[in-house]
Amino acid sequence: MKLIQKITFLALAFMLLLASANPLTAQSKYGHMNYGNLLEQVPELKSGNTQLETYRNQLVNKGQDRVKKWETELKEFQAKAQAGELTGLQVKQAESKLGKEKQAITALEQEVKDKVTKKREEILIPILDKVNDAIKVIGKENGYSMIFDSSLYNFILSAEDSDDVTELVKKKLGL
Repeated sequence: MKLIQKITFLALAFMLLLASANPLTAQSKYGHMNYGNLLEQVPELKSGNTQLETYRNQLVNKGQDRVKKWETELKEFQAKAQAGELTGLQVKQAESKLGKEKQAITALEQEVKDKVTKKREEILIPILDKVNDAIKVIGKENGYSMIFDSSLYNFILSAEDSDDVTELVKKKLGL
């Protein structure tokens, strides 16, 4: 949710900048809503998170199998080396092979992180776009100059003259 908060914060900061340039802002209509709570109610987000978790688990399981195989090879190597069953050349070759495999596993871990991040973006961005579009439509349809996100800690210091637009957005999204 950090990405969502950053995007929301930047959008709101931009809107505040624009509003400060408008001398008629005292007559403007303001709304607020808890963006985080709304997102928790979006079914596509729930199914997207489930899909993402399944995808991540599949990738992690493949990596874990590779780690187990490497650990088994390492233990076998250590046992043979301690028993004196390996020549110096065999020890060096085994160490090199195990080192390369450990590097490959580390690279695989980073690849999994990158793939999961990319998949998260593929899943979340269309959903967030849909929600943000609904908020914009509600803003236009109901004459709001700005709609604030009340889920951001300490962002709204006063909300006297604003309307909670959560129900309007939920209706627009069919929730």
